[in-house]
Amino acid sequence: MVPWGTGDRRAQGDVISVVLLLAITVAGATAVVALGGDAIGGIQQSATTGAAEQSMTQLDSKASLVAHGESDAQRVELAGSPDATRRVDADAGWMNITVRNATTGEVEAVLTNTTLGAVVYRDGDSAVAYQGGGVWRRSGKGSSMVSPPEFHYRGTTLTLPLVRIRGDETLNNDILVRKSGPSASVYPDSDSGLVNPLDGGKVVVTVNSEYYTAWGQFFESRVSGDVVVDHANETATIELVVPTDASFSNVVASTAPDGITANGGSRPKPYQSGVPQPSADSLIESRIEECETNASACIESFDQGDMDDGDTYFVDGDAGGDYSVDTADGNVTLVADGAFEPGTVSISGGGTFSVYARNDFTIDGNDPANAGGTADQLRVIVHSDGDVGFNGEYTFVGFVYAPGSDVDLNGGGPPFQTNVEGGIIGETIDINGNPNKFEYDSSIGSIDIDVTATTAPQITYLHVSVTEVEISED
Repeated sequence: MVPWGTGDRRAQGDVISVVLLLAITVAGATAVVALGGDAIGGIQQSATTGAAEQSMTQLDSKASLVAHGESDAQRVELAGSPDATRRVDADAGWMNITVRNATTGEVEAVLTNTTLGAVVYRDGDSAVAYQGGGVWRRSGKGSSMVSPPEFHYRGTTLTLPLVRIRGDETLNNDILVRKSGPSASVYPDSDSGLVNPLDGGKVVVTVNSEYYTAWGQFFESRVSGDVVVDHANETATIELVVPTDASFSNVVASTAPDGITANGGSRPKPYQSGVPQPSADSLIESRIEECETNASACIESFDQGDMDDGDTYFVDGDAGGDYSVDTADGNVTLVADGAFEPGTVSISGGGTFSVYARNDFTIDGNDPANAGGTADQLRVIVHSDGDVGFNGEYTFVGFVYAPGSDVDLNGGGPPFQTNVEGGIIGETIDINGNPNKFEYDSSIGSIDIDVTATTAPQITYLHVSVTEVEISED
């Protein structure tokens, strides 16, 4: 006999199983619909945003044709979601180009402060915009570049044909691109004294934009320099430094007014006082730092009679003794974190031997420097913490660049002996003894010493123009 109630419990269990199965099925179907709907929505938005990017890239291309005079007008269809907004934001973003003093950072000239404007496609929290000659995308808090802006950096030349956007605030799909007026040349501008090549300082380019992080990434990739991104002000800034080259046209020249004295004879000719020459201190310090921090940059253990292969050698302290330098396979450099007090210096080959001295540079009469060579072969660059002293019946064939140092030339010799062949630049130059014979060598006039101590990208030529383009529905 079956116990009372057993059949009922079995029936109830079957019903409960069916109910649970139905509940699980309904829940699963609901989840699939919900998740699938989200996925489909995401795919659709991605597709429409991609179409918007392509149409903005087409706008970029056609606006460039109009801005640069290759076409009077161009039509573009802005694709994307029908629910998205398309508008011209004439006040969106700006670009500032300023020339600053390389040492003090003071503003020397504001070349332009141009409002860029933008054509913006916005769908929810995603946006695609044509601005500054480039196409940008923003999603949430991040931004990326779709196509590069009109910013061309080649060698030491920067070309910026800026395109400024104006036009109807609200747009439909079909738009017309027209040029509002002639292009305005910002740099060079001979009437304002703004000419190429640039003469000193640094060029600072700052962009304010909703897409500022993408602008910063573009600057960094294109210019290979450090970019400053200011999140609070939504700006990206890049600096390009004008290289400063020292120039030489005298056998002796002082940076101080009336800085040349001759005790016992006349001043050697050609000479000049009060010649402005940039300091080499930062350059020397940077070369020392490079040798100290980069093990592969400089050779520390070496034989002074075996310096060759275009290498850079480093002495952590005073550098003395005889130097025999072979430049047949490349220019040779010596960096001394101390004084340069050589014995005899001999140079062979067709290259140059350059010395960067953190302290004094001295030569004695029994130790000729580059005798029988040419003046452009030997270049000695001296920090302003050090002085220059030549003593006795000395011979120096080369060039000394010490614009912040006192130079004492003490000695002389037989009438036929030339003591200095080449040129010397110092803050002051004191010549003692007679005859103390000097001979200018014009080869030093072509010496190119870049005293710009920076790893920042360099600029010599700048070309900036601004063209206004109008965007309208017809």
